[in-house]
Amino acid sequence: MPIRDYGVLAGTAVDRRREGATDTPHYQIHLRDAQGTDFRAAVNVLSQQAPADLRYLAVEDFRHPATAALPPAGSGWHPLPSRPGTASLDFVRGRLFDPAAMRVLPPDLPGPDNDLADLLDRHVQRAIADPVAAVYVFGQRFGPEPGVPDKVFGFLPGNGVHDVHMNQGNGGRFRADDGVYQDGALLIHLPSENRWAAVFLAFQSQSWHTDDRTGHALPVAVPRPTRPRQATGPQQ
Repeated sequence: MPIRDYGVLAGTAVDRRREGATDTPHYQIHLRDAQGTDFRAAVNVLSQQAPADLRYLAVEDFRHPATAALPPAGSGWHPLPSRPGTASLDFVRGRLFDPAAMRVLPPDLPGPDNDLADLLDRHVQRAIADPVAAVYVFGQRFGPEPGVPDKVFGFLPGNGVHDVHMNQGNGGRFRADDGVYQDGALLIHLPSENRWAAVFLAFQSQSWHTDDRTGHALPVAVPRPTRPRQATGPQQ
């Protein structure tokens, strides 16, 4: 069955944490909506299935009709129906970007601008520094958890969004999360620069050839080898 509680969080970025050295590495973003509600976005930087390094694409000037369907900036969490014609995202069907442009990156390495946490940090730090930047995080809602503080930023109650990546074409135990029009992503509107930036993530183990109804990976036909035709007639 598809992931539960798919939607988009509209807020502002106020803090971040790099957690590339943990058992389940994530890049953590602290967001807040216009009503003062706090959220945490947990962004995977390493896969639990091999190959472990993620596919990543950042579009510095993202132009797509999906941005016109987004809820107002800072308006908090919005559930989304998993169907076309809405703000819901689908990497395979939505023509959001060219999958061939994605590159594989390790989660966290010494040195600047050479790993996934570095590149996420570049975009999130820009949003934190810009008071009018609007951040939209697509994925699966978790919480709110009454009486339980957030395990990273400590606000109460724990509350946020995860699965901020492609959510179809999975294998193994994650196949149950497959669905169409329920992919996760990070979109940032920078009004002062009159542009959108977008970050898309996918696991190397995921298939881009998926069923239009279930989002499950479809078998890829392997061409059968052909034998060379026997020459007939006289040879020169």
